[in-house]
Amino acid sequence: MLDYIYFYFELFAFFVCLYTYKKLDRNFKVFLPFLAFIVIYEFANIKYWTLWHHTNVWCYNLESIIETIIYTHFISALDKRKPYRKKVHIALFIIVLFSFIDMAFIQGFFMLNTIAMVLQNSMLTVLVCLYYFNLINNIDEKLDIVRYPPFWATAGILFYALSFMLYHVAYSYMAYKQNYHFLILATVIPDIACLILYSLLSVAFIYQYKKAKSINAIKTL
Repeated sequence: MLDYIYFYFELFAFFVCLYTYKKLDRNFKVFLPFLAFIVIYEFANIKYWTLWHHTNVWCYNLESIIETIIYTHFISALDKRKPYRKKVHIALFIIVLFSFIDMAFIQGFFMLNTIAMVLQNSMLTVLVCLYYFNLINNIDEKLDIVRYPPFWATAGILFYALSFMLYHVAYSYMAYKQNYHFLILATVIPDIACLILYSLLSVAFIYQYKKAKSINAIKTL
């Protein structure tokens, strides 16, 4: 059961998102269909339904591209500057295009596309850091950052992206050196990263729900 603990956290985040959906800001609403997809994807993996040529890596390669698109869209939507969002979308297009090139011509469809994944997670890391930099420089004195939903959501994405960026770099190096001691870490790092990501997303949904309820309560006074 503990082998699939990450799945239960994903499932929990999905139900929290479903419960709070009507109170979520427009930027957060994208997470409901995305988390539904993640739950179905992980369940299919657990049941080995995604095996093709004795591997499910091909599915993971595609899932990482979808994940990058959703997180990039969410982070960029938090910024109101249109020129900045346009640059982010151009960068996203380049990364996604390279990911398909890596899959088709470089590392292969049935091999883990670590080059593309390092680039994807690097971009997400930079985007979150830029968001925090902009948030700090333009912060409202009345803003309670501890209860600010985008802070928790982006914190989860940042930890997740950093963890998987280092994970894929280490994976490539260890595989090249044929050092299979890395397999121990390979079973731990992704699980911890998922636990933190989906826990913080759940916290973000709950704070968004409470914020919306407080605003509605004030309006009815």
